[in-house]
Amino acid sequence: MKNLIIIDRYDPRVDKEALKEIFKDFIENKSYFFSHWNKFEEELNRRSLDLQYRNSMIIAKEDGKIIGFGTYTLFRDYLGNDRVLIHQVLTRKEDSFKRGIEEKIMRELQLYIKRSLKIDKVHFICPDEDGALRSLFLKLGIKKSKYIWYENEI
Repeated sequence: MKNLIIIDRYDPRVDKEALKEIFKDFIENKSYFFSHWNKFEEELNRRSLDLQYRNSMIIAKEDGKIIGFGTYTLFRDYLGNDRVLIHQVLTRKEDSFKRGIEEKIMRELQLYIKRSLKIDKVHFICPDEDGALRSLFLKLGIKKSKYIWYENEI
C-alpha cells in the first residue's frame, strides 16, 4: 500500500535540517543550477520573514518525513507585468521517481498563485533533456513557451 503524501507549509523552526539534507542531494543529482547551502538558507530566512513569500514555501511529507520542497518567485518585469516563476521542485533523487511529489507540489503552488495572487499564468524552466519533467508538464497541461531562456557570463 502506498503511503499518503501530505502537502504542508514550510516551517523553518521544524523543517530546516531535513530540508538541508534534501538540498544537498538535489544540488548534487538534479538541479539545473548550482548553489551552496549557506546561500539557500539565507534566502529561506529572508522569505520566512516576508509575508508575500512565507506561504510560498511548501513541503511534501510522507509518514512525517520531508520528501520535497517547492516555491516560486514573484517579480515585475520592466514593462510592469507581474510574473511568477515556479522553481524546480527539490527532491532526493531516489524519492522522485514516479511518486507524484513534484506534481503535488506544482499543483498546490499553482492553486495558491491563482487564488491568493490572482495571477493566471506561471512560468517554469526546463532543459530539453529533462524528459521526466517535460512528461510531468505534459500531464499538467504546461506548454513550452515561444520564449527561450538564454544567458551570458560577462
